[in-house]
Amino acid sequence: MNDAIKMLFLDNPEIDEAIKEFYSQDPEYLKIKQEFYETAHAMKRIVGYDLYDQFEQRFAIYVARSCELYYLFGLGLRQEVLAAFL
Repeated sequence: MNDAIKMLFLDNPEIDEAIKEFYSQDPEYLKIKQEFYETAHAMKRIVGYDLYDQFEQRFAIYVARSCELYYLFGLGLRQEVLAAFL
């Protein structure tokens, strides 16, 4: 990977703050986040910390992998489209 591009996207300490700022400007995101945490706290009270913690960890891994696969699918699709034009 080109070092300049890598530095821009991967080794940039300012990217996390820029993303947080971008998220904070979206009212729908903020509402969904609040509703999620309200539900999460209610579930934790009902099922207990240990089971909820296990659920949250596994759900986060599941969502992260789903996002990775969605991204990889998009990369593959773009490669196919570009190859078709060449």
